[in-house]
Amino acid sequence: MAPQEIVQRQLDAYNNRDIETFLAMHAANAELYAFGETLPFVKGQEQIRTTYAEIFDTSPNLHSKLLHRIVLGNKVIDHEEITGRKGVDILEFIAIYEVDETTITKAHFMK
Repeated sequence: MAPQEIVQRQLDAYNNRDIETFLAMHAANAELYAFGETLPFVKGQEQIRTTYAEIFDTSPNLHSKLLHRIVLGNKVIDHEEITGRKGVDILEFIAIYEVDETTITKAHFMK
């Protein structure tokens, strides 16, 4: 599967608040970072489940709109605009995903 297809499936699962598909698009030991930080804020599928299940459960109008995507090798850089997340009007950010053949292995998020 191409890197952009993996990231798109993850984005679609996010928008559908589908935790199982969302998790399936992440490696068992995936790491999520705030941009510039050396330690992940989430590591592994169980922490991803806990973090994102809570977001999905408390954000019934959650939606991420893809504004722009760049693909370079196994890196996918998305510029996204999120609405309906825990009462925040609009959250705009950059996500840099690193993927292997089937899953996201690392992601860095910049607000």
